[in-house]
Amino acid sequence: MRKALILLLSTLMLAALPASTNGATKARTTKVAIITDQKTYAAIGNDIDAFTSSISLIGKEGVLIIDKWQHPDSLRRVLKHYYTSQNLEGAILVGDIPIPMIRDAQHLTTAFKMDQSADWKDSSIPSDRFYDDFDLRLEYLKQDADKPLLHYYSLTAESAQTISCDIWTSRIKPPKIPGTDKYSAISAYLKKAVAQKSTQAKKISNILVFTGHGYNSDSYNARIDEMWTLREQFPFLGAKRGADLDYINHDFEPFVREKLMNTLARPRYDLAILHHHGSEETQYLGATPKSSTVDAWIENIKLTLRQRIRRSKDTSATINEHMERYGIPREWFAGVRELEAQDSTFYANMDIHIPDMYGYTSNASVVILDACFNGAFNNDDYIAGYWIFNPGETMVVKANTVNTLQDTWTNELIGLLNTGLSFGNWAKGQLTLESHLFGDASFRFANAYPKLDLDNAMVSQRNDSRYWKKLLNHPNCDVRALAIKTLSETKAITSQEILDILKNSESPTVRMEAFMSLKRRADSYLPQAIRLGVEDSYELLQRLSVQTLDESGDPALKDIYDALKDDPAVNSRVMFYIKPMRRHYYPTEKELEEYSLLNSPDHPLKEKKFTVRRERNGCNAHALDDMFKLLQNETDQEFRVAIAEVFGWYVYSYKKDEIISRCEELLANEQDERVANELLKSIKRLKR
Repeated sequence: MRKALILLLSTLMLAALPASTNGATKARTTKVAIITDQKTYAAIGNDIDAFTSSISLIGKEGVLIIDKWQHPDSLRRVLKHYYTSQNLEGAILVGDIPIPMIRDAQHLTTAFKMDQSADWKDSSIPSDRFYDDFDLRLEYLKQDADKPLLHYYSLTAESAQTISCDIWTSRIKPPKIPGTDKYSAISAYLKKAVAQKSTQAKKISNILVFTGHGYNSDSYNARIDEMWTLREQFPFLGAKRGADLDYINHDFEPFVREKLMNTLARPRYDLAILHHHGSEETQYLGATPKSSTVDAWIENIKLTLRQRIRRSKDTSATINEHMERYGIPREWFAGVRELEAQDSTFYANMDIHIPDMYGYTSNASVVILDACFNGAFNNDDYIAGYWIFNPGETMVVKANTVNTLQDTWTNELIGLLNTGLSFGNWAKGQLTLESHLFGDASFRFANAYPKLDLDNAMVSQRNDSRYWKKLLNHPNCDVRALAIKTLSETKAITSQEILDILKNSESPTVRMEAFMSLKRRADSYLPQAIRLGVEDSYELLQRLSVQTLDESGDPALKDIYDALKDDPAVNSRVMFYIKPMRRHYYPTEKELEEYSLLNSPDHPLKEKKFTVRRERNGCNAHALDDMFKLLQNETDQEFRVAIAEVFGWYVYSYKKDEIISRCEELLANEQDERVANELLKSIKRLKR
């Protein structure tokens, strides 16, 4: 174990050290930094020392860094030094480590699009990408006055405009557990982590998938195909005795919370993938239970009506409106106040709330919370923390700090956990601005392929194209997929070669990776990839291909929309993207007029702003000419910044090259610095 007490002078010296081009070093042993604050180290230093030493038990070197100044810039500088010169693989942030709050970077998330004029605590994104992606350039804005652990940064125009983590990071930051101080909670977790590393790594064998109400439009096709591909990614599932893939849907029980929590309390599951909606304090699991009796349905309607009345500003008007519209008798609205506590309990039983986690023991080694806000560690209390801060065997959790898109490939490369890859090394290729790891992300399962050392190769051999090309023929589908992704990112494989893999591979997982690699490139091969993907037998690949078609709006692909829009066989989640696509191919006169009104001096500014901001999701090519004209003529500089930002969302548009050209022309003559910076950011996003 090595200790590194950060001194201000040495920190400044580290800033001047030259950076290597790829992070690879001559040293073979990778390092994991354990970063903690002074107060935490003073309270439980022996536990932190023991945890740092235990890193050697998995063939890596632990480096202890004690943060003396509580400023993100100093820590980032030191981490970058260790990355460029000491073969740093990842960092575990223990205790009260400064939390970067990122602004002007919503395009680096999957779904977060809040107006930044709102409270900065709400409109900024808590993100440790500040610490693990060294290509990001962020300007320091200020420290939060109420919560000094929060530090605000703005993504600059000079920065990379995509996420590409150089190292992984994870947090060991306890929530507010009743009756337990934070140092005792951290101490207990670290002891658990040391004990885990002191035993032989276990084989991954049993996996649980849960799907909550409303997730992916409750598409059974999506859920069936996820189970199908997981069996490909973990080929031992169902093939070996005691190795199972289990599934719980939200409607397996009237109130599924108890079943799910009891299941995950069993010492059986190695990996739990939980798809549901969420907030900082709640995992939303279920809905009003279905029933086969008329009386039960009536009671459900009464329950819903009582909730609406409680939320209404004008009780009498709301009751009368429902009575007239639906012919509902007045007595169905009875009990609004008398039954409020009972109704509240009814709804609370559907979901997992923070108090439900008090005293709970979680035993799935790895838990993925595929939900919004569950990982909001900028709050004193957040639900993801409870999954590791308990006596059970859960070692690491992946969760999101803000809202997240449902239509993502949650299980990308997840079969690599069966190759001895650390959870951090698996996750870092899938991280967005909002996704985070909690616990000891150096955790790993046993390697089912002893001759394969991906954990080292991903760090030290990333640019060795000969190594990765050999793995294109590996029997494991996710090893082949990782090879495609790595070769694509290092530009060691052509788009035509990737397209051929998409066209010819028998593996849905490999085809999916080929499609995603072509989508990330977003070059002239993307339309061909979309055509192949839309016709694929793998539901998620079909869904994301249709999603990309919507983002593209390419007239040459209009026949795909025409074929799908009235196809009764199209599943619900795919149809979710087909419906809004009409605006690309068959816009109404009213919709086109809405764009032309952007340049009408009589049209309200509020309406113009709404129309422009909507295209962050819509990316409609019909809006471009009017938005470019508006950018030139508008006098409200704040609005002009917003317009310039919207162009950067057209990453997959068939007019991308034209947008880049027009933005460059405007940039050459732009006088306002903020507008110029936003145009430059949009250009870099489109050129990525």
